[in-house]
Amino acid sequence: MAALQAHPQDVGVQEFGCLALAKVCSGTDAAAFARKQRAANVGGIELVVAAMQAHPQLAGVQQYGCLAMNNVCFGTDAAGLARKQRAADAGGIEVALAAMQAHLLVAGVQQNGCLALVNVCVGSDAAARARRQRGVTAGATEAVVGAMQAHPGVAAVQRQGQNVRDLLA
Repeated sequence: MAALQAHPQDVGVQEFGCLALAKVCSGTDAAAFARKQRAANVGGIELVVAAMQAHPQLAGVQQYGCLAMNNVCFGTDAAGLARKQRAADAGGIEVALAAMQAHLLVAGVQQNGCLALVNVCVGSDAAARARRQRGVTAGATEAVVGAMQAHPGVAAVQRQGQNVRDLLA
């Protein structure tokens, strides 16, 4: 997180910082959830969004930024729901959609963008419904349809795209 914050214009630091965060925050055991929360506590979500906003033309930053957002926001407990809301408040929904729109032909961006959208927007409370509405208003349905049409032979894009469509329906 310190490197992402200290070197916002260094493309390599931003790309591989997002990738490192995604890897550190993967998993579903207690230790993984502690890492997700620690990353959020030190501003990891906001740093990822900032990296994606600063480098919209770079597919690697967008792909790994979406994956990091997905991994940090994963979880259905109160802390996980708070991380989802924090990502939405930071502009995570819009930045994931912008990534998908800017890099339509990059399957990894499309897959990870869909993953990020699902993990930020999932939930059954009023806040989750508001996040889903925010996604729809920002163009999530159209972005996901575009992703699925652009990558008909990529099973992961089709599966994740359908997950977003099901969630937003």
